[in-house]
Amino acid sequence: MDKRAADIAANEMPEGTQVLYGNFAEAGNFYSCTYRPDVVYASYGEIERRLQIIMPSREGHKFPLVIFVQGSAWRKQDVYARIPDLSLIAAKGYVIASVEIRDTDIAQFPAAVEDVKCAIRFMRKHADEYGVDPKRVAVWGDSSGGHLSLMTGLTIGDYNNGIYREQSDAVNAVVDYYGVTDLLTLGKYNDILDHDAADSPEGLFIGGKVKDHIELAKKASPIHQDLSKELPPFLIMHGDSDQVVHVNQSIEMYKALKENGQRVLFYKVAGADHGAGFWSPQVLDKTEKFLSAYLNRPVVK
Repeated sequence: MDKRAADIAANEMPEGTQVLYGNFAEAGNFYSCTYRPDVVYASYGEIERRLQIIMPSREGHKFPLVIFVQGSAWRKQDVYARIPDLSLIAAKGYVIASVEIRDTDIAQFPAAVEDVKCAIRFMRKHADEYGVDPKRVAVWGDSSGGHLSLMTGLTIGDYNNGIYREQSDAVNAVVDYYGVTDLLTLGKYNDILDHDAADSPEGLFIGGKVKDHIELAKKASPIHQDLSKELPPFLIMHGDSDQVVHVNQSIEMYKALKENGQRVLFYKVAGADHGAGFWSPQVLDKTEKFLSAYLNRPVVK
């Protein structure tokens, strides 16, 4: 083959040709991906919890890991719902592992938090198999998954269920889309649900009425964690027309993190409801840029 002729042919620009320039996480590359469905990461008796793993296809290379938590009001998740959106991020140079939690039909708090942390430890243990750099890990979720992502980043070292105990649950970054931050005030600006009921999402999550379990509700709320200690950076995004989880939940969390000197970015998504109108290219672009900023600098020990 005449390489010079091949290069000349490749550089031909017929009239009307347009050029796109990528700006991706790993040195300008865009990757095709491999999807590994239903990988079991934990078993509790007969109950198996699984991961949906999306990997950039580049043998011998290790990518940052992003654990994703699909929102579901802490009930049974549709773990396949966001695979197309997550694949867009994975193609930019990330291994994405979408985690199935023990939902409230199976177990109450802190089971779901334990599961997210267990998934992180599983992926670290199997880092070579899945092409993961164990020093570059983020957690990301929407709705109840956003809540669990916040709890994961705020309680590093806690809620270890004993599986893969030798591995760390530390993360370099946290992304929260319209997550619950304070179970005690969830109904303050929203009356779609009876938030005082035992069968409300948060009631099922903690195992009873919030007003009857104040201390447990605080323990399960991101805003009531220790926000003064060293924490990873946070990206919080919330629709200003959210009818399910009022944007005030994110506003108060943002203010609390800022007041404690933490690194946090907050975006209101204009006109977006709870999920609807939220997962736009602009939102995903901001998310990827945040992930890239913190996952290209390994700081987890």
